[in-house]
Amino acid sequence: MALDKIFLKMKDNYREIAISLITQYGDEAQAIAMLRAAEHAAMLNTIEWAKWEKVSLLIETIDQQQHDG
Repeated sequence: MALDKIFLKMKDNYREIAISLITQYGDEAQAIAMLRAAEHAAMLNTIEWAKWEKVSLLIETIDQQQHDG
């Protein structure tokens, strides 16, 4: 699998996680993602930390899109 396809698949997975958190936790979804990012940062797990930071940013973006129309 080409590297660009891998990155697109990862992005899709992050988006699925973000949508799942929004569905499950509503307005608290971003806080949940940030807590998970902090947990991984505290354990020095940079890969998982970066993943949850990206999920948190996606939640923020999705939330803004919902409010914009």
